Amino acid sequence: MRLQTLPATVLLTAAVLGVTESVAQQSLRGMTVAPANKAGGKYKPFFLPYSNTSGIPRVDADYHDSLKATWEGLKARNIDPYDIKLVHRPRSETPNDAVSEGVGYGLLLALYSNDQEYFNMQLDNAERYMWNWRNFHDWRINEQGSIQGTGAATDAEEDIALACIFAQHLVDKGVWKPHTTPKGASYGKRAQEILDAMWDVGMIQDGKFLAPAAGWGGRDFVNPGYFAPAWYKIFAEFDANADRHDWKAVVDQSYESILANVGSDKGLIPDWMTPAGTFYYQGLGYNAYLDGRGFYKDAIRTHWRLATDALWFNDERAKEFLAKAYTFLEGKGGPQEANFFTMEGEPVPMTDFWDFDNNQRRRHRFEHSHLTMGMWATTGFVAAGPEESKPYSDELLSFYEGGDYWGHKVDPAGGTEDIEHNEMYFDQFLAWFGASTISGYFVDIRKHI
Repeated sequence: MRLQTLPATVLLTAAVLGVTESVAQQSLRGMTVAPANKAGGKYKPFFLPYSNTSGIPRVDADYHDSLKATWEGLKARNIDPYDIKLVHRPRSETPNDAVSEGVGYGLLLALYSNDQEYFNMQLDNAERYMWNWRNFHDWRINEQGSIQGTGAATDAEEDIALACIFAQHLVDKGVWKPHTTPKGASYGKRAQEILDAMWDVGMIQDGKFLAPAAGWGGRDFVNPGYFAPAWYKIFAEFDANADRHDWKAVVDQSYESILANVGSDKGLIPDWMTPAGTFYYQGLGYNAYLDGRGFYKDAIRTHWRLATDALWFNDERAKEFLAKAYTFLEGKGGPQEANFFTMEGEPVPMTDFWDFDNNQRRRHRFEHSHLTMGMWATTGFVAAGPEESKPYSDELLSFYEGGDYWGHKVDPAGGTEDIEHNEMYFDQFLAWFGASTISGYFVDIRKHI
């Protein structure tokens, strides 16, 4: 990896981090530590003067400055230091790799930050290093760009498609300039290619089951953290082949599985399960903590994805599920108890640990953090409304200290909830998604521009 010179304003030394710097840690040098100004600023959508902000619900605290700063931090730590300009995972189990999930997340943040330069950079490099002849992205490359994981990760493909649909809308409205990828795809063309592939290569099984990967799972097992019903409703409106792609069936089956799941009465859901909502007892792939039966890192995204459907399309099924989740957490004590949970409604054990960064770091799987708070904040926002959910916003903001990252520089409780014991990847994105959703920035762009 060739490390480029970073601006002095984004350098954080290894002494501040309190660690001896490795290659993976060098890519984290961009973290700035600034006076804690919390959210700061007024509500300023990134697409002014084009934005129509009428009717957008949002919490009273504004997040403009924190969203801008933390996106810049992700660029400085996870993209800029690398020769291949994609979002990299500096502390993953195989440090410095890049995955298609990060492409989807990175495109969404670039989109909502009105950063076309970094949007195009990521889209083009994803095509160069991950795109294959079946019209999807292979899911993982190493730092040098060699494919390490073949096949499509469905959540990544649907997030990339949504980002491209919205980017095409920005072009059509004259907000962004037209762009063509190295292989000649416009934003809209790339989105359509992905939508067709989802149906053609088995990311959707039997016309309604969302499979976690191309030809893997679907009718037998699902990952509900991938369910994005608001996305599918937008796909149905955009898809040139909607006459043979029944996106409504995918929406309805997603909700049928969610509402039937073993944790539905609490607004919880396991990472992995059958489409009927029962536990899946056979072997699973990546990230199967508690044998996939806990409300952990995959499943917690369900709350945010359903929140978008409640906010964008007023779907009663989303609101019903999130209302149960809100009631459950309030019964536990409110936002201060936001965490990962078992299906019995108990926080995951404090005695369970997770080793990462090539086994150089360890943290508790029990996690009251910017990650869990970001996702639970969307639950409170939908279920209780902007005013009553203020404690959820306040708790999320307690994990923003004014720099270019989410999280505590030092765990105030003396534990492992700090930047030294976080990936500085997945956690940053989920906090950003939660913050942008409750503050009125993460909207259906077609309706507001």
